[in-house]
Amino acid sequence: MQTVRFNAGETILSEGEDGNTAFYILDGSVEVSIGKGAHARSVGTLDAGDVFGEMSLIEPGPRSATVKALTETECLETSYEEFVAAIRDNPERAIVFMKTLVNRLRHMNELLVSIDPGRRSLREIFRDWHGAYEGAEAARRDVEKMHPMF
Repeated sequence: MQTVRFNAGETILSEGEDGNTAFYILDGSVEVSIGKGAHARSVGTLDAGDVFGEMSLIEPGPRSATVKALTETECLETSYEEFVAAIRDNPERAIVFMKTLVNRLRHMNELLVSIDPGRRSLREIFRDWHGAYEGAEAARRDVEKMHPMF
């Protein structure tokens, strides 16, 4: 890990660029936005103690958001390789990290619903899928009762 500093207004990560690092904010604050140009939309502000870029520690690849420093910001930066080694040394760290990912997923789900109230949430989609699966399982059991060969 290394300490990195960013000036107010500086872009730290850009949506779509390749990434394999994440940042833990030691001091300062950043704005997270999704979309580009006129379609960019702020999805939140992160402060000291928050993490960003974390998806790249699970699967390096394109960044899902743009992050800009709102103030002078100091962060600890860690790479995919450093993260994997740390998890091997202390597996409990993975649980804390996964909680961060789940909280971000929940936040993005809420944001999607607020942007388009007609859009179904991931929870609703899963509930429908689960209901369809349960219905298919019940039908399969009924067929087995009627036709023992199946």
